[in-house]
Amino acid sequence: MNTRAVNAAAGVITAALQQGRQTPAGIAIALDSAQLLQSPETAAELARLRAEREKYVLVPKWEYELMERQRERAAHAEARLAEYERPADEDPIAYALTSKADAAADRLTRLFAPTQVLRAELDGERP
Repeated sequence: MNTRAVNAAAGVITAALQQGRQTPAGIAIALDSAQLLQSPETAAELARLRAEREKYVLVPKWEYELMERQRERAAHAEARLAEYERPADEDPIAYALTSKADAAADRLTRLFAPTQVLRAELDGERP
């Protein structure tokens, strides 16, 4: 005797009686709804199939087609962006972060800054 199954059946029968199911058919329906009339193998198979079903997401055909179009558009956009990729020395933003940019900025500073300030820096003095 499987005490666990008996206790589960007794609980279902008690709940069915409290809900007003007095006939044997009403009690049998409650047992069937609780899946207690199945063999253990069938119940295990049902549990396995339900767990496996959770792995898959079913979507309508129109939604699947929409996702495919979005993937194609994303791939096209990525391909277009790849056309504009340049090496760091050709990219103005990346170039601004290099030491060459610092040297160019120093040259511009010397060109436009007051000569007195520059002379002091060249002599090692800071104003």
